Order: sequence, then structure tokens, then C-alpha cells
Amino acid sequence: MKHLILFLFLLGLQGIRAKAQDHTILIHSEGRVASLQMTSTEYRNWIDNDEYNNATVRKALVKDIYKKFKDEFDFIFLVLNESEKPDNLPYGQLIQVSNAVHGIGLGLFDHSQEYGSSGRLKALLHLTRLDYLRHGPSLHELMHNWGNFGVPVETVNKFGTGLTSFSCKPHWGFTGGSTKGQLGGFKQSTLVNNGGRDYTVEAFGSIANGGNSIPYNELELYLMGMIPVSSVKNFDVFASITSFTNNNDGTYSFHANKRKTYTPDSLTALLGERTPSYLTSQKDFKALLIVLTDQPLTTEQWNQINNDAELFSRKSSDGYTGYNFWEATNHLGTLEFGNLNDCLLGTGEIVADNNFGIHTYPNPVKNLLTIEFRGMIHRADRISLWSIVGKKMKTFQINSTVNKISIDLSDLPAGIYFVRFERDNKTFCTRKIIVR
Repeated sequence: MKHLILFLFLLGLQGIRAKAQDHTILIHSEGRVASLQMTSTEYRNWIDNDEYNNATVRKALVKDIYKKFKDEFDFIFLVLNESEKPDNLPYGQLIQVSNAVHGIGLGLFDHSQEYGSSGRLKALLHLTRLDYLRHGPSLHELMHNWGNFGVPVETVNKFGTGLTSFSCKPHWGFTGGSTKGQLGGFKQSTLVNNGGRDYTVEAFGSIANGGNSIPYNELELYLMGMIPVSSVKNFDVFASITSFTNNNDGTYSFHANKRKTYTPDSLTALLGERTPSYLTSQKDFKALLIVLTDQPLTTEQWNQINNDAELFSRKSSDGYTGYNFWEATNHLGTLEFGNLNDCLLGTGEIVADNNFGIHTYPNPVKNLLTIEFRGMIHRADRISLWSIVGKKMKTFQINSTVNKISIDLSDLPAGIYFVRFERDNKTFCTRKIIVR
């Protein structure tokens, strides 16, 4: 019988090892953001070889993330631990994983299983500097989940005359809107027809308009499913652009041989009816933010990305001149970062943020497990011990004045267990231990 128990234990241990993460993933004490630590070589290759755009490497990395977290995220943000953008990389990028929306100019598809999701994951975002969540281009990249896939648009790549414009999907190019768009375009109300197919507008960007400094315009909100198509005011799209001038007074002038005005009806005729409509479309999204790094984050870096995530996902004004997601969607949409400890799987390597100051030893343990609190910030009110199949085995209340405790585990059968540290009835840290 002992041999059978040992065999089953070893078999179970092999299963855990087969599912174990290739990377250490740490969660900030507030459960809002996480980090994934690569080797120095792996991190350099990720940057120097732009391996976000290597499907094999990218999918393997995300699958590794799903060994730790449940399939509960619409978006995964991968943020580089860089204070300056690497020269060879763009500011940000979004790669779609699945699409179930009709009427945005994009076909239906689902590649989520290739990443470890079962249909929930919509897109993967890459931001190439640690502070780009708050300062952009996070709003811009998120918008690429819905547009522009259907409206024919053009731009030019310099000021001058004798130019030849070219397609710039998935951006807006020389397209009007209620305001400038996150994907580019000008404010329609500033358009002046100078005659002879010459036009002047307020200065704008054809592929972007300044990070998180502007909200989504009505066309973008419609594609996102936030408002009905009837709320989109008529807008113009210009093509065959042959000149583009900076007037140095806050306006641009251009010559365009083609001008097309879109109405709600003609937009629907082009793209098809959006399904689901704004009445039933998803407006509240959950996201996972992972900082990619080759060394443990400092306290300052942890606090920066955690604060940025809180501000960007806040369901109220963030107090800054830029826009968070709720503000950018005109208070219609939300993007949640947080509660990551509630999204943990019951198996796999679970490691706490190195700022917790909680140390458990020895591991493996036979009789007494020692838990030491080094610091007062992340103290637990209660500790619970769980089996590998999710059964609560023991619970211990903690005296807030105690820095070290010992727990007798001699009555437990050999196996893998998880020690959860709880405060205010919420788990904020989990450790895996092996009982011999």
C-alpha cells in the first residue's frame, strides 16, 4: 500500500512538473499587475529580434502565462521593463487572437486555443516602455481590436507637393470625425473647402493623434459597440492626395482629388450591421498586465506600473490631462486590472511578489513549517493550507504582533500543498510547499 501511495505521489508530482511554468511570475501585493522574469539572453532576444512578432515564441510565452492564471481575460498586456523605447521596436502593437463581432469589416475567427485560452482572449498587446500604459499608445492599440478594417483610407508620409497617397488601414488617414481619432484623422468641424479640391483643417495625425491625450471619437465608439450607428455624424474621407502643407499656425492644407462623405446608412452598407449591437455588446473588459523583465522589479518599478494600472482602469477621472479607458469611452466602457490572486490556478508554480517580505522554510518540509514576516507592510490576518485538489486542510489566525510562527504539518500525508496568506478575507500571496 505504501508503494502504491508513493507511486501515485510521484505520478502526481510529474504531472505538476509537466505543467510547471517555464518562467517565474510574480504578483504585486495589491493583485493588480504581475511580472514575468526571463533570462537575460531570452529578454535580449525578445527585444533585439522582435520576438513579439514571432508567432512560435509569442504563443509559447502566453501558454506559459496560462499555466498560472485562469482563462478570465479579454486582453493581455505585455509591457517591457524599459525606461526608453528600444530603437528597433514600435511604441506598441496589438495582435488579435479572436473576433466574434460582425459589421466592423473583419471576418470571424478564433485562434485562442493556440495561446492557451478557450475563446475568451481577444487580443494580445505589446507596449515597449514601462510607462506606456498611462502615456500611450495603450488607447490606440486597444482600438485596433475593432478598427479600422473596412473603411478605405489613404495618407502620405511627408509634407510637400507632387505626392502620391497610399492605403493606411488599419488607421484613419485623411478621415474626419466628431473629434480627432485615436487611429488618426482630423476634426470634421474644422474642415474648410478652399475650392479647386484644396482643403484646410486643424493640424492632425493620419495614423495617431498623441498617445492617451484624446478620447475615442464617435466612429471609434460605434465600432467598439459603445454607441449606435445613428450617433455617428456624417464624415468625409479624402483620397488621391497630391499635396500636404503645414501652415505653421495650427492648421494643415492638402489637395485631394477624391472626397467621399459617409452617413450612418452608407457606413452600414459598407461594413454590414454591427452584431452584437450597442444594446448587447460587451462594454466591460478584464485585462491581465504582465511586465516582461530579466531582473526582479524594484519597489519603485512595481509601484509605478501598479499605480498606472489603477489610474488607467479607474471608473472615474484619473485626475490627469490625458484619458483613461473609462474617460476615453465617454464613461461607457470599463477595463479592469486586478484581483489576480482570484484568477490563480490551483496548480503550477505560484510565487509571491518579492516585496511581500514573507518567507517559508524549510521546503520540502517534514514536520514544522516556519513562516517569517520580514516587515510590516504585507502582514496576513489568516493563513490557510490547501491540498493540490483544492481542499482546505488547515486555517490559522495570526497575531499582528508576531513576526515568526511555526505550523505543525506532521499529521499531513506527503504531497504538494499551497499556503495562502489572507488579509481582509482576500488572498494576497500564495506559496507552494512539498510535505515529505
